Amino acid sequence: MSSEISFGACVAIAGMHRSGTSLIASMLGDAGVDLGRNFIPANLHNQRGYFEDRRVVDLHDAILAANGTDWALTDAPHTLSVPGDLCDRARELICERVNEARRRSSIDPAMGTPEASAWGWKDPRTTLFLEFWLELLPSLTVVVPFRDAAGVVASLRRRRDLPLQHHFRGAWPLRKLGLPMTRDDAAIRLWETYNNRALACATRFPGRVAFIDGARAGEHMPRLLRWLRESRGVLLPEHAATTRTDPSLMNSRPPLDLMLRTRARASVAATTRRLQAASAEVA
Repeated sequence: MSSEISFGACVAIAGMHRSGTSLIASMLGDAGVDLGRNFIPANLHNQRGYFEDRRVVDLHDAILAANGTDWALTDAPHTLSVPGDLCDRARELICERVNEARRRSSIDPAMGTPEASAWGWKDPRTTLFLEFWLELLPSLTVVVPFRDAAGVVASLRRRRDLPLQHHFRGAWPLRKLGLPMTRDDAAIRLWETYNNRALACATRFPGRVAFIDGARAGEHMPRLLRWLRESRGVLLPEHAATTRTDPSLMNSRPPLDLMLRTRARASVAATTRRLQAASAEVA
């Protein structure tokens, strides 16, 4: 899969759900990255907006469905594959996005010339197909926000409409019975899977995947923008102000039981250290 569609710089925001992906997307969008059209509307669970182009989300959901699973990897096979027809659909979507970004840059001088403007998308599901996208688009740069496992699981715990319910029926009340398998456990494993996939791709595609602590987005964003500009040729201003998303939403304290539970897991601690070390490399 080597056919590259070359137009400006492409930036995708990936990462585990509830990790600050919407916050980072809003900041990069404010900085000038064209993230698409027809955004999924805000709702009770994300009142400031998701910044996700429905076409990208629909594509990823179709690939997951073709593999018999969903974004929570319910009954997922060991390896996810992209069927040929959906690979063609991905190429068509790239062409659409390239043309849209070209038209926008020709109308809005602030976006720069078509050759210099940046476009991309945000969808946490991208994390599950990073190798596919990085091979399809050699100019692609991926930004991966991360958040401590307890904070992510606490956020997922508040959601009652998620596929994680399929992992274990009645997980919440059964947790009180001391059974070893709960919905929290499924969420922790999902946090590990998403973040470890991103870390593995960063190793396989060095210099193309950047990690940023979602809870410290305001502090670290200038450094990320500088790295994008100097290392990847993504011409964005070093300071990106955002008024649409409140970073304090990322700093709510998780319940004590989740903090103790996640910190006691050696695998979670190891992944957290790797994420922090990867973030420190973005300078």
